[in-house]
Amino acid sequence: MVRERITLCFFVDALGWEAARRHRTFEALAPHAHRLRTILGYSCAAQPTILTGIPPSEHGHWAMFERSDRSSLAPLRVLRFVPPAIANHRRFRRRLFIWHRRRTGFTGYYNFYRVPFSLFDRFDICEKRDIYAPGAFRSGVESIFDILAREGVPYRRWTWTTELEQSFEELGRALESDDEMRLAFVYTAHVDALLHVEIGNEEVVAHEFARVERLITEAVERARMSYRQVDVLIFSDHGMIETAGSFDLQEFVSEIGFAHGSDYVAFYDSTMGRFWFSNERAREEISEALESLDCGTLLADDDLKSEGIYFEDRRFGETVYLMNPGVLVLPSYMGVTAPAGMHGFTPEHEDSYAVLMSNRPIDPPPTGIADVFDVMRKLVL
Repeated sequence: MVRERITLCFFVDALGWEAARRHRTFEALAPHAHRLRTILGYSCAAQPTILTGIPPSEHGHWAMFERSDRSSLAPLRVLRFVPPAIANHRRFRRRLFIWHRRRTGFTGYYNFYRVPFSLFDRFDICEKRDIYAPGAFRSGVESIFDILAREGVPYRRWTWTTELEQSFEELGRALESDDEMRLAFVYTAHVDALLHVEIGNEEVVAHEFARVERLITEAVERARMSYRQVDVLIFSDHGMIETAGSFDLQEFVSEIGFAHGSDYVAFYDSTMGRFWFSNERAREEISEALESLDCGTLLADDDLKSEGIYFEDRRFGETVYLMNPGVLVLPSYMGVTAPAGMHGFTPEHEDSYAVLMSNRPIDPPPTGIADVFDVMRKLVL
């Protein structure tokens, strides 16, 4: 039986505009390509923006860790006494993460990385619920999945919890057997993981891009055998920038002379430092010292507001220092070795731009990642 119509959404994490054009990825399958401005932050901010169509200041998600005096992580602070060789071991952290998810019931994406256990009573997980399921965001904020559920639109989804090959195998079977499905949504972090390691190896990157393109093309071809109309959307949240250097921001700030934990608290992400202060002297002197550096930029409130990442309660930082494109905070709470590529720099860098590709013209043309939400909603509804 031939069904009427289906929308296929393929969310390819870190597929940048420049990389997609350079490798001519998906040109034949989805010739209508649009360059999208991403937002300042990481995937934990960009993905919710795509799914809701609004900025972080409205949907509430920006960084993986936020300041909280009532943190779900507080009981784990006792682990600050564990020797660093054990406390920072990857296997130990992984087991602890699994235990924490079971204990809390959290379904969102997060990781403990190398965040010091001494800070676990000051920071909490932002994404506690699976953002690819209805009810993930605060009251009044609807994602595309909330709308699909409310409107009774049958859909299937595959996200980061499913391996790449398995997602497409299950999608293929659903396209043949699910008579009700009107939208299929597949998210993959495969390209993101690849580019963090192999961004400078064009041969490897081209091979893996072709692999993802083949899987998507095969899925579209199977859909066309079962549906009269197949709408295809391929999009991303950001690009990837090749690592050019690093700076020990932690050491620099500690040498200013204030006590971490009493005068100030800092969270060191891969590409930025976020600061909270207990007294004005610490705020003024640390801010002045940061402004003297040439490896990044101290963001003003106007910068945060223009990027849609300003929060009145400052739970993501009173002061934010953003590194220059390609320059990492190293060591950071995310790791002690530099990946080949990273994102989370200024959205204005040419390699930061995301992409939206379609098999049909899109009017009006999208310009930012938040526009993907409306494109999906209009196609399905």
